Amino acid sequence: MVFGATGDPRTLAVTYSRRAGTDPVAVWRDDVEPGLARSDGYRRVGEIRATTYRGREAADMEWLVRDDGTRVRTFGRGFLLGGGRSFSLRWTTPAGDWDDSANERALAVFLKTFREDTT
Repeated sequence: MVFGATGDPRTLAVTYSRRAGTDPVAVWRDDVEPGLARSDGYRRVGEIRATTYRGREAADMEWLVRDDGTRVRTFGRGFLLGGGRSFSLRWTTPAGDWDDSANERALAVFLKTFREDTT
């Protein structure tokens, strides 16, 4: 599910999978990144980082691509639910806005308030 306004490159995307592996870093690296690498101007920012999210195994990844001529940056957090199930949360904004305090607040609120429902 993708949330955003028409014509605005800022989006919030939530994906759910029933076929995730057991290592969230490997999911980003092996399952997600090869598809992203085919995107216009793709470049990963830093390393894929293992973390936790609400007590669950998780991994964070950031990348840059071109979307309709606009350079955008995405933060992605994937986390495992068990039984092969996982969520991916992705916040995308124009790359030039990445360090703006409003962008940082929006991402923080998104991560703090997301609630998974797999029913």
